[in-house]
Amino acid sequence: MNLYTQIQKTVRSHYAAWVDYSKKKYVKESMIAASIMILMVVCYIGFGWYQKQQNIKAFAGLIEISKSYEQAITKIRDQESLSDEAKDENPWEDTKLLLEALSTAHASSSLSPFFVMYQAQIALEADQNFDKACNLMEKGVRRLPKNSPYYDMFNVKRIKMLLDSPMQNIREKALQELQRIADQKENYYMQEALWTIGAYQAAHHNMPAAIEAWKILAQDEESDNALISSPLVKQAQEQLKTLHISLPIQN
Repeated sequence: MNLYTQIQKTVRSHYAAWVDYSKKKYVKESMIAASIMILMVVCYIGFGWYQKQQNIKAFAGLIEISKSYEQAITKIRDQESLSDEAKDENPWEDTKLLLEALSTAHASSSLSPFFVMYQAQIALEADQNFDKACNLMEKGVRRLPKNSPYYDMFNVKRIKMLLDSPMQNIREKALQELQRIADQKENYYMQEALWTIGAYQAAHHNMPAAIEAWKILAQDEESDNALISSPLVKQAQEQLKTLHISLPIQN
């Protein structure tokens, strides 16, 4: 018996044994379930790899947008001293075209919210379109998972944009959201929320509310987890000094 015939005979015997075994009760169902589980694991690994590759490309795209955004800002500064006739180009044109292309290309990436928030920033700075900018910022923040390390940062930025709304009801709602953040001692952006509340209330001639927010901020202890000392506590203390308001002595 040659080697090929021996291998063929062995395969046939194993296949026959497998067929007989699969006829036992629940064995076929178990084997199908196991096959499905293996397929799901393979798909999950494959999707994870695909998503990782997508995110790497999207991150590179964000770097491109960041550079283009900075270049546009530089062009605007350079044109400030020029007359309207001498301004022969739109500094934002290239950035807008690049952002549109990259946003479409990376729409399925988990980093896609950051492209939307760049669109919001450009809508505000380039087009002075406040409503469009707010809608885009809302859209971008909604796409971010709430456990993302960037969620609170962009959420505070969204709220601060809404505080500039000409609609009083929108500003009041934004102020309530900001107050909820200010009440969360563990929130990294609690101090920024308090400072913003104070500045907003002072600008709208509600000094008692502004002083109350600044007092809380001025007495806030630095977090042990903070990488750098927050300047907002010092700024609140200086504001209160300007208003001749003394803080209670802490034991």
